[in-house]
Amino acid sequence: MNRSKRVVAPDEPKPQGVANESESGALARGLRMLALLNDAGRPLSLADLSELTGLASSTCHRILQTLVSTGHVYRSDASRYAAGGPAVSPLALDHPLNVLRRDLAGVLQALQAQHGPSALLVAFLGTQRLVVDYVPGRATVAPYFDTHISAPLHASVSGKLLLGALDEPERVALLGDAPLARRTAHTLASRAALRRELALVASQGWAANHNENLLGISAVGVPLRAPSGRPVGALVLSGEDVHFDAVRQARMVEHLLRTADVLHRTSLSLRALARFLNV
Repeated sequence: MNRSKRVVAPDEPKPQGVANESESGALARGLRMLALLNDAGRPLSLADLSELTGLASSTCHRILQTLVSTGHVYRSDASRYAAGGPAVSPLALDHPLNVLRRDLAGVLQALQAQHGPSALLVAFLGTQRLVVDYVPGRATVAPYFDTHISAPLHASVSGKLLLGALDEPERVALLGDAPLARRTAHTLASRAALRRELALVASQGWAANHNENLLGISAVGVPLRAPSGRPVGALVLSGEDVHFDAVRQARMVEHLLRTADVLHRTSLSLRALARFLNV
């Protein structure tokens, strides 16, 4: 049987899925390269990027040239590349997240100064948790290094506050069917125990994490709510568990709840964030 190769005319649409697959692959590689450059904290050579990505040097070079042309990458010298302005700081200065960060800077400083542990401002972007700002505690321990919180939802304060705003089907879809990961001996690995914990969080208006994600680290936090009542973020105090005895934790919770209540009533930037998130 004579099988001739099908020729696609220039103006003929490509078979559905072919172009999309190729384009999405290129996009994923470009985003991966940007993440590597941001995480490195220093310029990287073509050879460095090829080794880190597992891609051929020619492929890395082609992606880099595209990123250089858009300004997301620049050449720091003849042989090294670094993340450019749009990659390092993509948000406009008047973006709701930047405005919220500036408005609540003094709030975080006051929380940290009074109680000792690190103070964090977290935003909920859908089911993602983003650290918008962070005032490190007095101890040498730093619970957070990245802006995106990757700690399991069921083993972190921000995660419990986020889960508490969802109904049961949404929680199940988010957590999956697999057994809950046990990070430490204190992690709530039982779904029944987690449901009880989330019911308590909803009734008391705050969440706690005592050595559940990392031994030696505890935290407490309260939700920041939109006018609709839906949580759009959180205020969190996190640090060494020696700070979280019953008396000191009660003081933290009282301060956090009082602060959140004032912000709900007065913060225009919190309302702007709610509009941005369409909640």
